[in-house]
Amino acid sequence: MSTTEKPLSKIVVTVVGGLILAGLLYIARHWLSPVFELFARIVKSALDWVISLHGIPGWLIVLLCACTVWAVARIIRALRAPPKPSEPNWRDFTEFEFLGVLWRWNYGYRGDIVQLVSFCPKRHCDMQTFGELGRYGGPYNQTTGYKCDRCGHAVEIDGSREVIEDKVVREIQRLMRRDEWKRHVPMKASI
Repeated sequence: MSTTEKPLSKIVVTVVGGLILAGLLYIARHWLSPVFELFARIVKSALDWVISLHGIPGWLIVLLCACTVWAVARIIRALRAPPKPSEPNWRDFTEFEFLGVLWRWNYGYRGDIVQLVSFCPKRHCDMQTFGELGRYGGPYNQTTGYKCDRCGHAVEIDGSREVIEDKVVREIQRLMRRDEWKRHVPMKASI
């Protein structure tokens, strides 16, 4: 018994439970026996009808009805079954991780890659891009840094932003030519 529970509430619950049980026993005593008798009469009438003489035997009619119910149930279950996954379309391939960065894009009218954007592979938010000269300086040693503001994930890649994006586009095109893009696209349910 909990410390906040009063003894009077336990007594009330016990009395109410006893009254409910007495009511159920009264119903069972007076109403259930006629229900069982009715059920027994229905079963006896059905069995008498099945074994009596007809143009078509009763057991055959029962068997045909059972088969019809089974067939209708199978048809309904087949119609309600979840759709099977369909084959992905190449236009569904709009993101993949490459060089430590999650890249997302869209396709233009003719299927060319447009709006290539870098995202953090951990938090899925935009990454800031920082272009800078390489460790040793000089115009041919440029690197580009990608940094996530939320989690601090940072990647430094050799090349300017344009060179890196061109490399990403070439990798996307390579994946599409070799049908490797399908493992980057989740299966969709067909409608």
